[in-house]
Amino acid sequence: MFNSLIARYATFQFARYITCRVPLCNPSSLRFYSKKSGSSNRWIERQINDSYTREAKHFDYKSRAAFKLLQIDDKFKIFSKDRNINVLDLGAAPGAWSQVALERAKSGSNVLGVDLLVYRPPPGSSSMQANILSKKTHEAIREHFKIAEIEKLRRKLASTEVIINQTALEIQETSIIESENKLSDAEEREREKREKNLESVFEDQLYRPVDVVLSDMYVPLPQIGGFASQTTNMPFLRMANTSGLSFKDHSMSMDLCDAALVASIDVLKKNGHFITKFFTGKEDKHYEMRLRKVFRRVYRYKPKACRPESKECYFVCMDKLDDFIDKKSVFQVA
Repeated sequence: MFNSLIARYATFQFARYITCRVPLCNPSSLRFYSKKSGSSNRWIERQINDSYTREAKHFDYKSRAAFKLLQIDDKFKIFSKDRNINVLDLGAAPGAWSQVALERAKSGSNVLGVDLLVYRPPPGSSSMQANILSKKTHEAIREHFKIAEIEKLRRKLASTEVIINQTALEIQETSIIESENKLSDAEEREREKREKNLESVFEDQLYRPVDVVLSDMYVPLPQIGGFASQTTNMPFLRMANTSGLSFKDHSMSMDLCDAALVASIDVLKKNGHFITKFFTGKEDKHYEMRLRKVFRRVYRYKPKACRPESKECYFVCMDKLDDFIDKKSVFQVA
């Protein structure tokens, strides 16, 4: 009985001490008790109730944005199953659009994601941390696809049998060993000739390696640490996070759309396709005029996966007119 009273008294004193030290009646004074803002609560509520967010988790997509590209491809048939293609995904993080490109394109296609932010690309694709506003990034993209294409063709050539005219080698008048040596030398010369011609094609200034350019670029979140790469030219000074002000978000999205269009002119091949996101506003008509100078068909499309209240929309551009497009004529003000 005495021990029980001592234990109860000790518990009471400890509770008084804790109450004095930690003012539970004022949880806002504690960092981990701080309340979220109304906008944060609305965002959380919207994410919980969003069917596409739940489906993205079910199908193991990295974000709900995957369904936007799936719906675009269902309508316009952007990805080809007939041949291997090269796909460039701008603003790729966290990688949902790259996942869709790998899923919809023919097996063996080459998908490269480019983003300012570091992210883990989906298995089967590649990634590059770079600023698409930089000309060096365009050169790096072209070099990436060039190396991949050369390696693929070299493997193909290595498995190709070179047929040599037996009369020219005079096999009948020579021994079997000499014939084999001559045949081997002829094969080697033929392969060297093919590889030399192959590399000369890729050195052409008109070389455009990409079949499809995707741009789902958002303005990035503020940096809270150092840059992982110093080649990005401090892009955060030019790009800001979405503000919620439609006119401001529209003007910033047009800047990114122009950057994606310049990249498409530089790396997209003739008859290639281009998809870009934009926020609707007064400038999008001028942007559409620029697109029509580069592509044969241009469509506006808002997938069902876009939230109804959002100003977000997409330009789907099909069949680039030519390999070489004069950028000055495209951006010339009428």
